Amino acid sequence: MDEFLRRWRRDDAAALAEIYARADADLLSNIPDDPSLTGAQEWLEGTRTAEAGGSTVALAIVAGDHTPVGNVMATAIDGKHSTAWISYWLAPDARGQGLAAAGLRSLVDHLHDELGIYRIELGYRVNNPASAAVAESAGFIVEGRQRERLLYDGARYDTEESARLAGDPRPQGHRLPLVTF
Repeated sequence: MDEFLRRWRRDDAAALAEIYARADADLLSNIPDDPSLTGAQEWLEGTRTAEAGGSTVALAIVAGDHTPVGNVMATAIDGKHSTAWISYWLAPDARGQGLAAAGLRSLVDHLHDELGIYRIELGYRVNNPASAAVAESAGFIVEGRQRERLLYDGARYDTEESARLAGDPRPQGHRLPLVTF
């Protein structure tokens, strides 16, 4: 198995800090303010705590030598309304291989099928066509635009908001297996 999803582990901190060190503008918005090894360890611990509380599912996208190269994540999981918010990212050198789309399709299937989440939402900057393509390939439907929603380095960016409902058609395409070990 060359590519798969798995839970993040404490011993992933060094690999995560290495990804942070190579971050480009598209990845910077998805990493903590402290991109050091300590920051990576804190992110992993915070994520584990949120998962234990049931508000988060974070999965490492693993490829090649079994080192994480990306993340697909559901946060703000709300059992009452059966909703979740999605984010995803890949290290710059792992892009263009379909890993984010395959990982997102797998995560969404897991949320719908295993966790019973009905509505899954995400947003992306309108100037990020790669992120839009990932969302579309995972069956997300654009529902609207939020003007000047995000602020990065003093510049405001519009976002498109998308959602996928449990009853929406399942998109075709490769999925990454979710493994536990």
